[in-house]
Parts: sequence; C-alpha cells; structure tokens
Amino acid sequence: MKLFFNQLLIVWIVYMIGTSDAELIARFRQGDQQAFKELVIKYQKPIYNVALRMTHSRAEAEEVCQIVFVKVFEKIDSFKMDHSFFSWLYRIAMNESINSLKMRKRLSGLDAVHTVIELNPRFELSDPIQEALMVLKPIDRAMIIFRHFHNLGYQEIAAILDLSEKKVKAHLFAARKALKPILLSMGVSNEK
Repeated sequence: MKLFFNQLLIVWIVYMIGTSDAELIARFRQGDQQAFKELVIKYQKPIYNVALRMTHSRAEAEEVCQIVFVKVFEKIDSFKMDHSFFSWLYRIAMNESINSLKMRKRLSGLDAVHTVIELNPRFELSDPIQEALMVLKPIDRAMIIFRHFHNLGYQEIAAILDLSEKKVKAHLFAARKALKPILLSMGVSNEK
C-alpha cells in the first residue's frame, strides 16, 4: 500500500511541474550537470526577457540571468517538487531584477529613468512605451509585463509574485491606471 501511495505521489508531482522539468530536476539533484544545462537552455530566454523588461538594460538583464541561474544551481535542493518550477524561477528573476533596479537607483539616483534604451529589436516596443514602463514602480511594471507581454494569467502571476489572485488583480488595475496618464503625456493614445 505504501508503494502505491509513493507511486501516486510521483505521478502527481510529475503532473504538477511537467514531466521534463521534474526529470531534469531529479537528474540534476543526483549530480547530472547536463540536466542543469538543459534547464538553463529551456528557461534562459524567458528569464532574460523578464529581466530586460524590468531593468530596461541588456547588460543588467544578462547579469540578472546569470545571478538567477547561479541561485537555482545553489538552491535547487530547497525547491519543493510539488510547486511550479516555472513560478519559482520567475520569482527569483523578479526579485533579482528588483534588486538590480534598487542598486542602480542607489548608484545613479533619478537618472535610472533616463537609461539608454538597449533593446533587442525582436522584443522592442516603441520608445514611449518603454519609457513609460520605466517610470512605473517595479511591482506595477512587473504586473504589466507579466500580463501583457508574457500573457500570463492571474494565477500564474500570483504564484510568481507570491500574492493572492485578488491582490494581483488590484495591483494590475492600479498599474494600468498609473500607466495611462504617463502614456498620454508622451503622446501615446489608443485612439485610431
């Protein structure tokens, strides 16, 4: 009977975090370095994109990415297999992006808003939209980026930011409300 429940638990865990992630994490925990490389390859682009949107700097986004994967490497044993690996990874990326912004603010004061735009053309938005996003508080920026640029649902955002769905909806509402006058002042309008 105990064997049955152990097998059932394994099936449930694999279902919750996805077969490939569960297998890669298990292999990495057993010392398979190639499994970690596969996790990095799988998630480096989405993590880089989140960091880029948050920091608005290619160099900072690359640094955030490196820090995120170093932390994953060091703390993979603390990851709970019954949670979403994607959410855990994104939460680390979001925290490191915010840390990077705080460090930049300490180093350069208010000049952080006027950072030179260094976006990859494939992911480029218009300059006013990028500038408007950079004016928002980091949590508001994160809400807009996750919902509108990464098409994440409220539940996914809640898991990433460790908030309730209700708080995510409230923050997203406030973020949109804050973004609108900024965009209008820059001459960006949704009227055709």
